[in-house]
Amino acid sequence: MPDYAKDVMLGVLGASVGLGGLLLVFCGLVFAQAASFPPATTDDATINRYKNAGKLGLWPFLGAVLDSLLVTVWFVYPSGSLYFVTLGLFVALLVATALYGAVVIRSYL
Repeated sequence: MPDYAKDVMLGVLGASVGLGGLLLVFCGLVFAQAASFPPATTDDATINRYKNAGKLGLWPFLGAVLDSLLVTVWFVYPSGSLYFVTLGLFVALLVATALYGAVVIRSYL
């Protein structure tokens, strides 16, 4: 592990928690939007699109929670393999969040 591993892990922890919070708020807004459509005048396909967009966003959120948990475990039991797994998961989380944003924006605009 590099000498600056602790600083990197602190940055990953902060970024994962922040990204997870943003994802949770966004998913909540999407679910609230789906619930706000009047069922009598809105077709089910439209409501389901919003619900599915909210459900899809829960996966990157859960990845952010898992990454935060792994960083916390690393601080208690530092190991080189956990360090690189956590960094890899963080990169995957960034990619998944970017793909989620692109898919949702492309589907709804």
